[in-house]
Amino acid sequence: MPLFRKKPTPPPTAPTPQPASVPIPKFGGDQLALRFEAQLAQGQWQEFHDFIDGLTDWDLRHFYLSELSKISGSPRWLDEWVAARPASAVPLLFRGTHSKNWAWEARGSGRAKTVKEDTWPVFHARLVEADKYLFQAAALDPRDPNPWAVSLIVARGLSLGQVELQRRFDEVRRRDPFNSGACVSMIQSTARKWGGSHERMLGFARSISEQAPEGHSAHTVVALAHIEMWMDLPKGEQKQTYFLAGPVKQEIWTAARRGVLFPGYIHDGTVLSWLDRNTFAFCFALMREYGTQLEQMRLIGPHVTESPWHYQGKAGVFYERHRQFAFQQLYGTPAPAWETFAGQAQATT
Repeated sequence: MPLFRKKPTPPPTAPTPQPASVPIPKFGGDQLALRFEAQLAQGQWQEFHDFIDGLTDWDLRHFYLSELSKISGSPRWLDEWVAARPASAVPLLFRGTHSKNWAWEARGSGRAKTVKEDTWPVFHARLVEADKYLFQAAALDPRDPNPWAVSLIVARGLSLGQVELQRRFDEVRRRDPFNSGACVSMIQSTARKWGGSHERMLGFARSISEQAPEGHSAHTVVALAHIEMWMDLPKGEQKQTYFLAGPVKQEIWTAARRGVLFPGYIHDGTVLSWLDRNTFAFCFALMREYGTQLEQMRLIGPHVTESPWHYQGKAGVFYERHRQFAFQQLYGTPAPAWETFAGQAQATT
């Protein structure tokens, strides 16, 4: 009989199941943006220049410039582009937007207390450079609101104050009264965390939505303002019930009916509609308006965006949790498989 018994090998541990998640496609899955991103990665800016130069929808122009200028470093083809099109504002606008994005890449997206001390000089220098290019672009094309819209974020980063932010926003409005990119930026700029206040932020959102035409994306700022209010609350019952309050629900319903729910919604079927619909679907989920939430998700289809779902954690996971929960509440059954649901949505849009 052996003196020592061999210790039995424990049974293999089952892997922890990962929470169900849906994919978050880059640029919302916009094929044009993906194509231009691949071209710019090769230093091929010519087709993108012509596209932006001919794009008269200022909101769409803002999207493509903001997203495709998120490039690390300072590629040499930027100098080539500016030199090759000296009479055009487009390369300067792109370069200014890129410098703004590059500055925030150095800083990070957290609150000021999370920023490393040696990062601030780099952040400020890149923002100053961005402002220079944006002012040059504004001078070359006085029609375009986008240099001023992008400069709002620069002014916020440089802590130029609420008066200067309002001055720059007024310049946007002279060119495009309800420019979506600028209106969204002003929600952040008037928020308490950037030197504004809850009252100023909500007052701004309400004023824009009251004035904006039916079917315009600008109405989304009301939903964004309430999301900011909700995020600023400490964890607890007040946060859990914020979107259930009657006045909050009424404001979001009114903004949705004038925006994404309006029959003549102007950006339907574009990448801007995916951004707007994800924002309202998030609000409807927290409002427990499950039927309207699922209808917005149906229209979104596979074009799920990172924001605002990431405010609860991993965006794809929380989008799917809300989708599953809404189906259970409405129908008492699990939601269809994601591929089926997203495929059906694409087929009907």
